Amino acid sequence: MPHRILGCSAVMLAAALIFTQAALAQDPAPGLQDLVGARGSSGEQVLQQRGYKYVKGEKSGGDSYTNWRHARSGQCITVRTAQGRYQSLVTAPAFDCRGGAAERAPAPGPGASGGRFATVCGVIVGGRHYRYKCRVEGAAPGGRGRTVLRYPDQTITLNWRGGRRVNVTFEGMKPQPLTYNTAEGATQFLFEDKTYFYV
Repeated sequence: MPHRILGCSAVMLAAALIFTQAALAQDPAPGLQDLVGARGSSGEQVLQQRGYKYVKGEKSGGDSYTNWRHARSGQCITVRTAQGRYQSLVTAPAFDCRGGAAERAPAPGPGASGGRFATVCGVIVGGRHYRYKCRVEGAAPGGRGRTVLRYPDQTITLNWRGGRRVNVTFEGMKPQPLTYNTAEGATQFLFEDKTYFYV
């Protein structure tokens, strides 16, 4: 019994630390709030003039998210753009600004055993992004076989069926038939109003 309580306490503490870090990562980016409402192209020019360098971008629904790093301070920010205008500019964890080819996790190799590598997994809940370090094992998206995502607190198994269909099994649950998509290096699927993804 004491081991179960300690294990549960450790999981709760880890979750609290992760969610605290995610909450802190959503602070408005200092000195950039005047760009909220700016057109995307003119906002990019201003960011470059202020010393920021584009790192990478991705789309989620109708919004696009771009990461920028300040050349001198190394500060990483995420810019959310919707309908062609900047909606928010927030601070982001340093790992969000790892976008160069040398900094990305290697892509899975060919065949049913795509490989095993550490990467970033996450979930989007109510428009908030929560990112975790995780391990990915198995086939590439849409390939034959399955992929296992090992989050810090759960394991998700993806059995690829072809045609953008996948059976998703959350640890302790029955398989759920879902669809998936891949865009800009990320694979994602929607389950119970939450978007799960891995890069």
